[in-house]
Amino acid sequence: MHKFKFFSLFLLMMINNLVNAFVTVGVGPECTYNNLFDAYQSNDLDIRVTSEQVHTNNFVIEKFKFFKGGYDNCLTAQADIVGSQKSKWSGLNALNNTVIEINVDLVILATVIIENFEIYDGNNTSASGAGGIKVSGNSNVIIRNSTIYNNNGNEGGGLHVFGEEAILSLENTEVYDNEASGYGGGIYCSNGAHLNIDAKSTVNNNDATFNGGGLFGGNGCDITNFSGEVVDGRVYFGVAYNEANKGGGIYIQSGSEINIEGGDVAPAQIFANSAFENNELGGGGLYVTGENTSANLINTRIFGNGSDNHGAAMVVTDQASLVMSQAITGCQYSGLEPCSQIKANNVQFISAEGGAGYFSDGASVSISQTDINRNRSILVSGFVVNDSASLRLEGNLIRNNTSISSQGTAAALFYIGNVIGQTSQVDFIYNTVVNNKPEHIFTVNNINGSQSLNVFNSIIWDTGQIYNFNGPTLAQIDCSIVHESTSLSGNIGAILTNDPLFINAAMEDYRPSLASDAIDFCNDTAFPAGFSDFNNVLRGFDMPSVNNAFGTFDAGAYEYVPAIIFRNGFE
Repeated sequence: MHKFKFFSLFLLMMINNLVNAFVTVGVGPECTYNNLFDAYQSNDLDIRVTSEQVHTNNFVIEKFKFFKGGYDNCLTAQADIVGSQKSKWSGLNALNNTVIEINVDLVILATVIIENFEIYDGNNTSASGAGGIKVSGNSNVIIRNSTIYNNNGNEGGGLHVFGEEAILSLENTEVYDNEASGYGGGIYCSNGAHLNIDAKSTVNNNDATFNGGGLFGGNGCDITNFSGEVVDGRVYFGVAYNEANKGGGIYIQSGSEINIEGGDVAPAQIFANSAFENNELGGGGLYVTGENTSANLINTRIFGNGSDNHGAAMVVTDQASLVMSQAITGCQYSGLEPCSQIKANNVQFISAEGGAGYFSDGASVSISQTDINRNRSILVSGFVVNDSASLRLEGNLIRNNTSISSQGTAAALFYIGNVIGQTSQVDFIYNTVVNNKPEHIFTVNNINGSQSLNVFNSIIWDTGQIYNFNGPTLAQIDCSIVHESTSLSGNIGAILTNDPLFINAAMEDYRPSLASDAIDFCNDTAFPAGFSDFNNVLRGFDMPSVNNAFGTFDAGAYEYVPAIIFRNGFE
């Protein structure tokens, strides 16, 4: 027993000494080393680096290390007092020179931390070359409080992470002004690697010649992204102002998965990105493609993205899937912005469709509890659903989606397309549609009778014809309040054409007032609700003062509950 205690104490002392051991890198006589490579070769875990010089060492990191920069001199480094300037690690724009390469070949996962650094002027456009940082092997890399900028690569202008055992995490880090001659202007992730981006990190103003201006994920990459919180002193936040041929903000393919989620302070943001593809699908904000490729968006704002061609906010195609909704607990963000939003995304070409999104080739999409607002296209301002794709819209507020000109009229709000032998389907449940002013709400090209449309428990109080079918009508509509009924065909159930009596439509408050017929109008049997309402209220609240028509469920995006405390910012 005494021997065991002695050995445990000895082991604890050894670990403590290892954790506390450090060397310093700088220019003064009090510094341990004057360059990073010599410090790396030492047995000390912690390397404290001053900001007195620009470091240009190029070597492969293959073991546990903590590079901590930002010290004014080696005396402050010894006292662990970080200054106001970051340390600089440069690639000097030398040909085929990645600034930092990390490739650990150990039995155990090795953690490498780089903190308080500027990493810039890497230049490696060779095949699979990365500009700023390249991570592979059994590596757990954390980049903290750093900036990665002005780098050029082929696969990843700023960062590249590759392989199932590789993990790259960004904490309060900016990735900006990087370029990729291939894919992933900001970050490239592939072959089962794991990429984590926290709320205070940002990926902005990066460019890719091909796909993924901000982020590119391929071959089973696993991405978790919380980016979107505003940080004092910064202009940009979220995945913003990136540009690429396809997927201006984010491009995901080949069985990759991205999980995007807003935090406690702010939603995740995909903002002001652009795609310049002019012949095929664009995907200004987000492009998701390929079998087993998936995107899950919770408390996310897709705002102000542009595409020369189809799909300004997003494209989902080729059997990929996307799910977008609020968190189970909603949100408590400041201001009047909702938890989940697709807003002000614009396609540029006259022939382009899908301001809010374009879904095709067997894609499966579900969007719920989301503000779909001010998206623009001359042809289809909302969503296009083509070629065996399916779209489920539940509990959304769909408003103000118009033509490219704010004064113009879009041909349709939703379009369901037609290819012989391929069935597309839209399930439209518990939505409120107002002030879009299209020529048609739903245009269905149904020449071969394979497209289907199901509208249940909704309010469509707008202008233009609700249905515009080219071919047989395969549609159901039930328990809905509509502004006109003459265009309706197919299986028509309980329909009202009287004013839904919103609380204050002039102020864009589209909750039903107590006098509205939408309250306790519907049942929930044909297409049961999968989510709470737009304000995260459980469906089916029974108002004792209202006679139930067919059930206790309200039509439209909102469930009426007296004296409600809103959890998504709307009052």
